[in-house]
Amino acid sequence: MTGDQPPKPSEKVSLLRNRGFILLWCAYGVSAVGDHLSEMALLKTRNVLDAGVDITPLMARMTFAFFIPFFLLGPIAGILADRLPRRGLMVAADVARCAIMFSFAAIIGWTQDWGAWGLFAPLVLVGVFAAMFSPARAAMLPTLIRPDQLVRANGMISGLGIIATMAASLLGGYLASKYHPTVAFRLDAGTFAVTAVLLLFIRIPKHVRVERNRASLRSAIGDLTSGFSYVWGHRRVLQLLLIAALVWGGGAIVNSVIPAIVRDVYHREYQAMSGYRAFLGLGFIIGATGMAILGNALRSELAITMGLMGIGVSIAVFAASTFLPFSPNVLFVIGALGVVGAGAFGVAVMASFNSLLQRIVPDRLRGRVFGIKDLVVTSALLTTTGLLGIPHWSALDRWVGLLLLVVAAATFTAGAVTLWIRLGRTGMYGKWAATLWYTSELLNRFWYRFQRIGPCTVPRTGPVIVTANHTCAVDPLIIAAGINFRSISYMVAAEYTTWPIFGPAMRIQECIPVRRDGNDTAATKQTVRQLKAGKLVGIFIEGRIVPPGEQGVPKDGVATLARMTGATVIPAHIGGVIHQTHIVKGLFARHKASVRFGPPVDLTDAFANKDKRQAIRDATQKIYAAIQALTPSDNGAHPESIGRLDQDALTTKSHTSSETETPHEPG
Repeated sequence: MTGDQPPKPSEKVSLLRNRGFILLWCAYGVSAVGDHLSEMALLKTRNVLDAGVDITPLMARMTFAFFIPFFLLGPIAGILADRLPRRGLMVAADVARCAIMFSFAAIIGWTQDWGAWGLFAPLVLVGVFAAMFSPARAAMLPTLIRPDQLVRANGMISGLGIIATMAASLLGGYLASKYHPTVAFRLDAGTFAVTAVLLLFIRIPKHVRVERNRASLRSAIGDLTSGFSYVWGHRRVLQLLLIAALVWGGGAIVNSVIPAIVRDVYHREYQAMSGYRAFLGLGFIIGATGMAILGNALRSELAITMGLMGIGVSIAVFAASTFLPFSPNVLFVIGALGVVGAGAFGVAVMASFNSLLQRIVPDRLRGRVFGIKDLVVTSALLTTTGLLGIPHWSALDRWVGLLLLVVAAATFTAGAVTLWIRLGRTGMYGKWAATLWYTSELLNRFWYRFQRIGPCTVPRTGPVIVTANHTCAVDPLIIAAGINFRSISYMVAAEYTTWPIFGPAMRIQECIPVRRDGNDTAATKQTVRQLKAGKLVGIFIEGRIVPPGEQGVPKDGVATLARMTGATVIPAHIGGVIHQTHIVKGLFARHKASVRFGPPVDLTDAFANKDKRQAIRDATQKIYAAIQALTPSDNGAHPESIGRLDQDALTTKSHTSSETETPHEPG
């Protein structure tokens, strides 16, 4: 296998060793420099530092002109990305942008007398080829990498793009203050030439090339219809596009008002304008770094909803800097914090959005869907920038603080509503239980490196007991992470239910407190009630944490409860967990945890024995044997963390006579 072909799912090739991804990554970064290098130079031609010039409408017109082709041509560009070689399409777009930017000063000379929009008309030409580039890049990425790398890849692409944007903003501000605008335009042309060269070195996998070359352009209308039909009929995709529209529309307002706030509130000039916009880029870097570190640990859906709320709070902080009665320097810092936060949460939303959309949409439709995405988000962007830039507003710069507050409220509300709806759809006992599960899942997938081996065999309804081996205090979290559709309650030592953090969490999970004396009839009755109510209960059959090398001895409580309630018994085996008896050490240890669920244990024969005690013991042996049968046989099973059972010992060791297990660690 070569480094520039998409690795097979079983091949663990890192992104930084994948030649195709590295070239695409670098090309996007260089292209991002070209997208922003000339902004300050273009504003300089309108003398925006003069007190009588309204900057916000000018910024809005600049954004509007650049993105209008995305609105008009987005779906068509998506069809081209599905019907033509994507790399060739991107190279052609960059060559065209290079030629336009090299002649940009001359083009401005021809159009500057066209009224208020003449200065920005050439940006429409650049936007046409940028619109062709965008869906091709987004659609090509999944063909170069594994599906599980999409979150990290999008995070890395966003991060590098924003580093490039920061560099372009700073360099563009310096060039605008020191040189004629033509210098910035010529350097801009050079960035697109470099991008085209980098893209030429990407080798597209053969099966992808063949699929593209066999496609025909004659069915363009049918392709366009099928793309819109897919989006309209796919509720999840449609919701994602609406969220993206909100982020882009709000982001366009924030981007448009930054220069006015820097000039009128912070009393600074060109370099401060570009530098202050670089704070937005710094936030993007922070967010992209966080997404690259978290990878798939944080669900994309949850990252989007939480990111929307974070954007809302951050923009509110930025808006506050326009109202507070502090010195310009203090307000500058407050606003910068808000802008950095908005950038960090914004890139988390967009990286998660892109990776989720790339996973959902099949390759044959991916270009069209991303083209429609460009249409939707630019519709929102054009609406907001058009409202700011087209009408003749009187002193619009005075109202920028209120505009930011509106954006903050809309974004935060969208995040809160979508989070509330999502928590209500989890199938857990309630929204608080779902919140705990999502928090636990993030901890498991990131810090404990959790993976579920095989399917989850837990029934979706009815009384169920999940029972497993016990090696560490994190075991309850590991089992819960493997069940994403039901909330699980554990039998836990009573003293843990009074702890400040553990106690409320256990009450939300409806955990059952048990006294350590092993004869707690109240706990047994509560467990029976919960099972008869059709709930899911977790019990560690050994009743305690089993140290390495020690043979575990199963207790009879699981079998007893199953016999009393008719509950289904699901065996599970936990592996990869470092043995710890101390709760705090166990929670903070860096595990490589896994769980494997087995099929329901058939206890019919065992319970048929008329001798109740012997029936319980036979059932216990069968349950425990089912747990041990799930023990991995390979060398990666972390044997030091698995309490193994000598099967012969089951018939010789005495069983505890209590009806329930003695709890030792919290669930």
